[in-house]
Amino acid sequence: MNEEQFFKDFDAHRWDFTIVDETDEEQPVLQVGLVATFYLIDAYLPVRRKHIAEAFELFCKHFGEKLVWGYTGGENMIEQNFTPQTMQDCISYIQSDGFAESAALMWSSNKSFQNVGTYMFDAYSPAGWYEKVHSSITTVRLYLPIEELKGSGKKNFEELIFKMCNILRPLHGAAGLGIQHSYEWENYQHVEYELVQEYRGADLCIPSGNKKWRTGYSNLNWYSYLAHHWVSKLGTTADLLEQLNDIRIGILPYEWGTIFRAGDWPALGKADVDPRPELYVMVNEVLKPLRVSNIGSLHYGSIAGEVRLNERTSNQWMRRFDLPNDSPRPPPSPLYRRISAAEQQQLNASRQMLDDLFSPAPDDKFKL
Repeated sequence: MNEEQFFKDFDAHRWDFTIVDETDEEQPVLQVGLVATFYLIDAYLPVRRKHIAEAFELFCKHFGEKLVWGYTGGENMIEQNFTPQTMQDCISYIQSDGFAESAALMWSSNKSFQNVGTYMFDAYSPAGWYEKVHSSITTVRLYLPIEELKGSGKKNFEELIFKMCNILRPLHGAAGLGIQHSYEWENYQHVEYELVQEYRGADLCIPSGNKKWRTGYSNLNWYSYLAHHWVSKLGTTADLLEQLNDIRIGILPYEWGTIFRAGDWPALGKADVDPRPELYVMVNEVLKPLRVSNIGSLHYGSIAGEVRLNERTSNQWMRRFDLPNDSPRPPPSPLYRRISAAEQQQLNASRQMLDDLFSPAPDDKFKL
C-alpha cells in the first residue's frame, strides 16, 4: 500500500468515521484519527512528572499553534484559553507535588467539553498515595488528524512516537488509527462499540487505565511499544527479527524499550473485507504472550438498552487479531523475507565479482 491508496481507502469511509453533534453538524463529537497512548507507572515521582511536562512541551513545539482551549485540575477543574503563558503554567502544574496531588490536564483544538478536536494532548496521573493503595496507572494521550501522515508526515509521526517513548518511558502503549472522543465520551460509548466492531484497525483508547494493565499490554495498533523488561521475555532482537521475518514490519529499539510497527501504513481492518490485517496478526502472534489476560470493561455497560462494551466483549475485542484456535501461524512470505547479515555479505561479494568482471581493464579504457 502507498500513500495514495491509504488516503483513498480512508476517505471512502470518512463519513462512517465522523459522528457529529445532533444540534450542530459542523461539530464532531467522535471521530477516527491518529491516537497515541502511553501508560506509565510511578509517574507521581518528581522525575516522572518532569517527563510528562517534557512530553507536553514536545507536543506544543510541533502542534501548539493548533491548540485553543483546555483545562488543568481534577476536582477543581480550571478552564483556560491556550496561550504561551497558560502553557508555562501547565508545565509548572504538572511538576507539582506528585505524591500528594494528582495531575489532570487536557488541551484541544476545539473549545468544547462536548465536541472533539483533531489535535489534543491530555494526561491523568493519580497522586502517589492513591497509586500505592490502588495500583492505579498514569495515562498520556495525544490526537492528530490523519492528514498529518501526508508527504513527510509519516516519517515525522514515527519520529514523534520515538521521542515520546524515550521521554515518557512507558510500560506499554500504542499509536495509529484510533477513536478520538470528547471529554464527555461516556455519552457515545454505544457508537464506539459499533465502530470497533466494524473497523478492527480503529483502537479504543479510553482516558484512564486500570491496575490490571500493569501485568500486560492492553492494546495493539500500527505502532505498539513495550518496556525492555517485558520484551526481553520474548528473546533477543535477533530472535524477534527471526519471528517477525518480514521487511514490512519495523522493530525499533529505543533506550527504554522496543517499538513494533505493523506495516508502512495503518490498517482499517474493515470487518467484511480485512478483519485480520496480515501484519497486525503477525505482530500480535509474537507479542500476545505479554498481553494482559483480562482487560476489564472498556465501557460502563448499557444504561438504556443500547449496546456497549462489557468485560466479556472487551476481552473479545482485545483478541480481535488472534488466529482461530488450532490455526498454525502463517509462514513468512518469501517476497518480504529479511536478508540475513551473512546473505547480505554474500550478495555484496557476488556484486563485487560482477563489477570486477565487467569493468574494463585500466589499459583498455583508452582503446577504441
